[in-house]
Amino acid sequence: MNNRSFGLKIKDLGGGSPRVLVVDDDHLLNTIIRNALADKKVNVDQAEDGVQATLLLENNKYDLVLCDIVMPGVDGLKILHFVRERDPELPFIMVTSQSDMKSVLKAIRLGISDYITKPFDVQELGWRVEKALDRSRLLRMERNYKKNLEQMLVQQAEENRRLFFEAVESLVNTLEAKDVYTKGHSIRVTRYAMGFVKHIGLPFEEATNVQVAARLHDIGKISIDDAILNKQGKLTVEEYEEIKKHPETSCSILKPIIDDETLEIIMHHHERWDGNGYPGGLAGEKIPFGARVLCLADAFDAISSERSYKAALPFEESIAEIKSGSGAYFSPDLVYGFVESLRKNRKLYGFG
Repeated sequence: MNNRSFGLKIKDLGGGSPRVLVVDDDHLLNTIIRNALADKKVNVDQAEDGVQATLLLENNKYDLVLCDIVMPGVDGLKILHFVRERDPELPFIMVTSQSDMKSVLKAIRLGISDYITKPFDVQELGWRVEKALDRSRLLRMERNYKKNLEQMLVQQAEENRRLFFEAVESLVNTLEAKDVYTKGHSIRVTRYAMGFVKHIGLPFEEATNVQVAARLHDIGKISIDDAILNKQGKLTVEEYEEIKKHPETSCSILKPIIDDETLEIIMHHHERWDGNGYPGGLAGEKIPFGARVLCLADAFDAISSERSYKAALPFEESIAEIKSGSGAYFSPDLVYGFVESLRKNRKLYGFG
């Protein structure tokens, strides 16, 4: 084996000098490799058996592992298997003898980056190490790029969400400017709905769908004539048919910007448990869960608020109305919990 120093041109991997683990039970060979790499500003850790190597691998991050295949106890193949379970891409050079090619084939199947046979020229080893460290540098750059890209995508998603809700607020404000009696309706409905889903521990994604639907459920009313929206007294059959179109109109407006699950909640928030609601005449559990929640929150606000055609009912009377609608208007398995959440948050909702 030629013990000349070799002309490595190790490129900075970012975050300091490359870190290499050399594993060999031959102390002299270990020292030769360590000295050659150290001269070129490569940080080298040494292990003279497999147990020591696995401990180092568990507690440190490396850019390259250079490992003898034949060692007592934990041999090179076991170390390679240990590495691949934790990092399928970490460059790994196997050192072997000419007579041990069967083990090399096993190592290739396990995913070594390269192998070198004993006796070897140190300069050749240096070239192999440089090649492997270049690969490690590229892998690190790729990982950092993916990490940064993921962070950028998260930030962009948050910004898109912020802009979306700003647009939502603008649409809702436009609607509520048309109907003086429903000013603040969507905010109150959202509070009641979110208070309930928090009370029952609904998963975050489903709760978010309910939140967006509650805020936007009446946006389709923006297309209804002001005279109908603000009419004092009973609506005609024709006027009521116009009102009944608003869930579908809402979904038509919102389809380009919100997901199908949220649209389903908006579309069916006027369905009744007994099947006599609109627009689909759905009954029972065929009504989406979020729509059943929104139906309760929407109805409670309508009952407890003043409208052009009626006075507001007090808190307990409004609750009594909700209870009386269980099994006809409302999902009976949700009414009790909804009433519980209303009573729990009574002061927060401004009922004293």
